[in-house]
Amino acid sequence: MTDYDAFASLHRELGIEHTAPSRERWARELVRGTLVDTRGDRVDGYVQLHTLGEVGFVRQLGAGTELMLHAAAALRAAGIREWHVDVKVEDVPAIRWSERLGLRAEHRSTALRFPWARLADLPCEAAIALPVTPAEDDDLERGLGLLGGQIAMARQRQGHVLRQLRTTDCAPAGFAAFDPEREGARLFRVPRPALAGTLLAALHPHGRGPELGLLIDDDDGLVGHLLTHGAIVKLCLLHYAGPLPETAGI
Repeated sequence: MTDYDAFASLHRELGIEHTAPSRERWARELVRGTLVDTRGDRVDGYVQLHTLGEVGFVRQLGAGTELMLHAAAALRAAGIREWHVDVKVEDVPAIRWSERLGLRAEHRSTALRFPWARLADLPCEAAIALPVTPAEDDDLERGLGLLGGQIAMARQRQGHVLRQLRTTDCAPAGFAAFDPEREGARLFRVPRPALAGTLLAALHPHGRGPELGLLIDDDDGLVGHLLTHGAIVKLCLLHYAGPLPETAGI
């Protein structure tokens, strides 16, 4: 089994996006930041690394302490001082090694699948949907509570569709980064649930399948709103964060 095959198998199991990245996209964008733990034909886990300034983000599935220490070493070599890790709420071993590594739970994230057929049922609060220019990044990030640089990082990913919502007085009212190839939006932020339908309507023309995946961070009101309109929970994650450990040991 190749590293790509192992990664794709685990990625589908994670369930946030509808499909795994293509082999070509893996080679172009992801292989340099992905570590896969395989034992013969058995796949034990993987980690995928992204950086934003001095902050590292780790997506993982099935990773043990050893693989996470390799991830920490790679981030440390890149000058990273703080890391963020998403862990399934039911993954007790991962929660334990996260806490042993000095990480603390900051919030809960929920991965949903939403059927496009239910879009018409969602209320749509009035707002203006627009593309996003780099000059607007800071205003959107400050207004919607996103980390500085998150939008620029999303823009670098080939094929992503970036859409914002603005009120009539130009205040930020929503942002999403949608990947049509994988039918998923890992960044989806609105200040009020009633704006979710408006933002989804702006993404709908770019959808290719019958549904899309959404990752909702720390917003139980929005999750409940989408569930009452046809969304299905795929998994729940705990978002951990903390300083990168200085030593290789625990």
